Amino acid sequence: MPITISFDIPTVNTKGDIGDPFSHFAVGALGGRGDNGIGNGCCGGIGDSSSGAPGIATIHRGRGVTPPQLLYKVEPEFSEDARKAKHQGVVVLSIEVDANGNVRNIRVQQGLGLGLDEKAMEAVSRWRFRPGLFDGKPVATEATVQVNFQLL
Repeated sequence: MPITISFDIPTVNTKGDIGDPFSHFAVGALGGRGDNGIGNGCCGGIGDSSSGAPGIATIHRGRGVTPPQLLYKVEPEFSEDARKAKHQGVVVLSIEVDANGNVRNIRVQQGLGLGLDEKAMEAVSRWRFRPGLFDGKPVATEATVQVNFQLL
């Protein structure tokens, strides 16, 4: 017979509701008010943003940094294993776009396996961007990109 243990859980006052985009959490929390917010936040949050495109944050934290703009895109190839298995989906990558518009520091945030993660990284490494600008000067920025693999 399994053993059950009973104990009291202390109450923690968070001054808001976790996951509520209208909560009043401080900067860096889960609410819609401040950096990294959910919903209509700002500064690299999830959803509509007043300081750049959704999903794009900046290494230079602060106002006035424009997001990078894609200029040249290479479509990825399917791996043989994925093609044989008819495996498809989306690979989500985190990238850094340097001040010259080149892609650096590619990391897989959500992978598909069967060689598709590597194919996505290979293709994105050849993408070129117009770099983000801070005070009119090119700066390194971070972005999240989705690479779609779909069999026709």
